[in-house]
Amino acid sequence: MPNTYDGPPTAARNAPPQFQQRAPIERQRKSSWLDQAPRTLDVVARAACLLAGAALLVTSIVALFADVDQTSLFAVLVAGLLLLIMPTIADRIRKLRLGRFEVQLVRQIAASARGAAQTLQRLGLGRELDAYATVYTELRGPELSDVRGMVLDRIVDRVAGAARVEKFDKDEVRTMFTEGTPVMRVLALGLMEGDPSLVDAAVLHEAVSRSSSANEQYHALRLVRDQWSRLTPPERSNLRSAIEASSQIEPGTARHRLADEIRMLTV
Repeated sequence: MPNTYDGPPTAARNAPPQFQQRAPIERQRKSSWLDQAPRTLDVVARAACLLAGAALLVTSIVALFADVDQTSLFAVLVAGLLLLIMPTIADRIRKLRLGRFEVQLVRQIAASARGAAQTLQRLGLGRELDAYATVYTELRGPELSDVRGMVLDRIVDRVAGAARVEKFDKDEVRTMFTEGTPVMRVLALGLMEGDPSLVDAAVLHEAVSRSSSANEQYHALRLVRDQWSRLTPPERSNLRSAIEASSQIEPGTARHRLADEIRMLTV
């Protein structure tokens, strides 16, 4: 095929030499500034987060030696930690958006518990729970374990609140636990926390003895402690045996403290 390109337009060829390259240079300068601005702002934002986080941590450490309300001190400490790890979280969220990845938690629930999923959607929790599940799934690494726990606790709080105002089917909740993902298993325990009539001793035994995560075992132990009076003597005995046999309940953890409290209860 013959080459039909015959150079720049006539107006450009006839323009004085000093003006022929001005437009491309101006466009290049403008493009360069637009490319660099977001990066500069990103660096500034990261530096601000790190500085603010460090300042809050120093403030909380100093406050340990002063007469300061413990609740306020804890809030400052958590805020400082979140600011320090915010750049890492931002990177992960950016990757999620670029990859268009999203955990469809409510849709997963509907596969085994359609009624429960419809109730959560009716309460307006669908998008919120999906967002929390997406963040929880992507925040990996030991440095983010505390943040993952906070996100999962938020999911439990939301579904527990839903169970206090709406009635869920006990069989569906059991199925959510036995057939669900690790997040769904904890979510089922959260529904039991909101409505004690949903408590299932077999589910609690499974969550204590063969938990898929530390969070799952923690919420199961808390349910055992709080709902001890609703359990029959044989169920209590089986649960206590599962606690004694579990190697996941490590000394110094919140789960170990819950186990000690359960040991003090009367069978």
